[in-house]
Amino acid sequence: MINNILLDQLLSLGFSNHDAKIYLTLLEKGPSTAGPIIKATNLHRNIVYTSIDHLIARKLVTEKTVRGKKLFSLASPTILKDEFEQKNQLANLAVKRITEKMIQEIQEINIYQGNDEYLRLLTNIIKSLPKGSTIYVLGTGGKDFMDYTMWPIWDEYHKVAFAQKIKIRMISYESQRTALNLDEHSKKIYEIKFLPANIENPAGIHIYPPANTILNIIYSDANTPVTAIKIKNKALTHGYLNLFNNLWAMGKK
Repeated sequence: MINNILLDQLLSLGFSNHDAKIYLTLLEKGPSTAGPIIKATNLHRNIVYTSIDHLIARKLVTEKTVRGKKLFSLASPTILKDEFEQKNQLANLAVKRITEKMIQEIQEINIYQGNDEYLRLLTNIIKSLPKGSTIYVLGTGGKDFMDYTMWPIWDEYHKVAFAQKIKIRMISYESQRTALNLDEHSKKIYEIKFLPANIENPAGIHIYPPANTILNIIYSDANTPVTAIKIKNKALTHGYLNLFNNLWAMGKK
């Protein structure tokens, strides 16, 4: 009964059926030559010698010559534990390297259109960020974008932003200053600077460094719904963040 349990355990540890039987035979008989092992296992001698070679290679069985005959015996069973601890370390290292490789290669590009999708997109990203994160907005879209998209979703968007304790650092343009008429409550999470109107960009950029994500915003008007292109790319996110910081230094409050 005990041998059957041990056999199942050895098979679970990756032993072949033959290797496991020979290992258990040596456990039962103690040091032995090949003959008694062949007789006890009823295996062909070639199979027995092949399995013994496997076990010796794994340092689970030792071999010595006594009076001209090879005598085989089990090594300390802690070798078995050490072997699998080494494999576990190798597996952990492999998993780490594979994960790092996957993270480097992950790039997601998705397109969202219309106020409802835009609101879900913004709030889902914000909810995924650590509380207290700063997000960066380059461009505010002017009166049409505010009237047709931002004011209709304003309360829901800022409810989530306040819950996550988000800070928003924003660069707008002088031509958009009057359209960006924030109430006193909203102003608590915004820090805004303005650039000259003559360098205004016709699209907006949202930058979310903790999520390695940027949004390219095509502004809405009376005839065109808002469109957001979401790109998840670490290098691109940090590149846009550097651009934002350079423009921030040029801006005026």
